Amino acid sequence: MRGLICRWLVGATLSVVLAACATTSNPALPNESKAVASDPLSRARVHTELAALYYQQGSMKTALDELATARKIDAQYAPAYSMLGLVYMQLGEPTQAESNFQSAIALAPNDPDIRNNYGLFLCETRQYQKGLDQLNLALSNPLYNTPVRALLNAERCAQSMGDSALANTYRQRVARYGVGSIPANTDAYSSKLQ
Repeated sequence: MRGLICRWLVGATLSVVLAACATTSNPALPNESKAVASDPLSRARVHTELAALYYQQGSMKTALDELATARKIDAQYAPAYSMLGLVYMQLGEPTQAESNFQSAIALAPNDPDIRNNYGLFLCETRQYQKGLDQLNLALSNPLYNTPVRALLNAERCAQSMGDSALANTYRQRVARYGVGSIPANTDAYSSKLQ
């Protein structure tokens, strides 16, 4: 009889624990995740981030598809236009790149990542001074959390325009972050992604 009672207590305790586990899940979580999933800004951000990953892998068509989706979801999402600028820059379509960077800046004029990307584009198209101006705008934002990207791009831009002294100034600023400067043969695209 005692064994039966023990088994019954273990079974009852196990049932209570399982029931408690089943009821402790927060019923608000599915609604919250549904709200996040249906939020246009969040969805546009996800598609833009996917596009950036495809861009890094060299899958430009897929990146363009993701960015088209992001723009359909939220036509005011500035990072999507900035990413489009990078993709078109990589594809060798400077007019399309310029247009998308301009759209991104119009939507978010104080975004340092957008300024960095646009500055990189200008330097890559030999508009060195304009590029440095954009990179310096990125660097002047005290909330910019990755200034080394802009500094590396500025160093390369200054070197490309033949101003070794200015390039050295940027190189010294990079060194303050404990990062070495970029070798002359390094691909500029590796230092600019968001």
